[in-house]
Amino acid sequence: MAVQDKIKLINQSDQTINFDLFLFTVNHKTAPVAIREKFSIPEYKLKDATNELKNYKSLDSFLILSTCNRTEIYFTTVNFEKAISDIYSFLSKFLNLEETVIKEYNSLLTNSKVVEHSFKLASGLDSLVMGEKQILSQVRFAYSNAQAEKTLNNTLELLFQNVINTSKDIHKETNLSKNSQSISSAAIDMANEMCNSIKTKSVMVLGAGKMAELALDHIEKIGGAEETVVLNRSPHRVIEFSDKYKIDKSIPFEDVYESINDSDIIITATGAPHFILFAEQFKPKRKDVSKPLYIFDISLPRNVDPEFGKLENVTLIDIDSLQSFYNKNNSIPKEDMDQVKKIISAGIKTFQEEISNKEVSEVIRNLKAKVNSTIEDKLNKLKGNKETFTAEELDYIVNNIANTILHEPIKNLKDPGYKEEKIQVIKDLFEV
Repeated sequence: MAVQDKIKLINQSDQTINFDLFLFTVNHKTAPVAIREKFSIPEYKLKDATNELKNYKSLDSFLILSTCNRTEIYFTTVNFEKAISDIYSFLSKFLNLEETVIKEYNSLLTNSKVVEHSFKLASGLDSLVMGEKQILSQVRFAYSNAQAEKTLNNTLELLFQNVINTSKDIHKETNLSKNSQSISSAAIDMANEMCNSIKTKSVMVLGAGKMAELALDHIEKIGGAEETVVLNRSPHRVIEFSDKYKIDKSIPFEDVYESINDSDIIITATGAPHFILFAEQFKPKRKDVSKPLYIFDISLPRNVDPEFGKLENVTLIDIDSLQSFYNKNNSIPKEDMDQVKKIISAGIKTFQEEISNKEVSEVIRNLKAKVNSTIEDKLNKLKGNKETFTAEELDYIVNNIANTILHEPIKNLKDPGYKEEKIQVIKDLFEV
């Protein structure tokens, strides 16, 4: 769909509230994992990405969020077409993406649709694993980065404050996340089902971050594997894991292909921005083609060369395949979902009230400042060097100031445009 058509569509579909708030998103609903990984911005690059996007002045304010399921840019602007063009240019330059790919796989939301999406997202309702809590920490990180780089205006500041607070309330007051899984634990459960129990299998975990830790944690929760092997380039992280989990052995990365021969299940969960396992390097070292091998690549960008899935007796599962399994085997009870939706509705209402009150407060502050400035200027001109005034002089000064203050409102009131509406506003405001 052309940008112009998307602009028409979002303008027609959202007339609820209007504060020039927009969202550019590439997510698991608009793009497969092979495309999403091209848009991925790792946490260590988020500051650089933010500073690069600052150079595009069409965005009045913005926040970048990038997770395994999405890359999103929340922004405000008074020139939507220019802002979208600038976002395309930014992504093309910063991520070396073709503009045709950017245009094909994104979705655009505006105003109340953005608000609703952001609340559901941070609560875990838009996650691969419904209700997972990791997304909230990712939203917090994105918000903290935007705050530190000073890219937030009042609208985005209030939005993400309310989004984060509401999501915390949901996880505290409902069962949404209590029975939920992480992507890592969902992968272990899928492996357990596909292999008829991992208790008799050798499981290798590649990685040393949070996702690898969650995988090791869930292996122990379901009773452990026959053998648990950890591979990471940083030995100190393996030592840290050994203090918390039952790890039978660790291996250096250069021995990975030999060690795969002794493993039944591979879980890859590293932060590498590229493939780290290649089918062509494994094939000459493979000892038993008849032995089944299950590889769960839960990283984004992916860590495993897709050619692995074409090898005999090798099953390669990526994040999208994992989502299909999880959605088929899990659902949120209706009463829990109803409670979550109720809290989200309350959070959205609070945000909208705060936005409205803030706008009113700004108008009142500006109005008072203008009136006070007019009074001060007029007094300085009318009183001159005099310190005392007659009653007639005071009447003149007061009437002159009043007429000056009312001059522009009366002039605008007499203008034929929207005359009836203006008259009603004056009656309501001044009770006349």
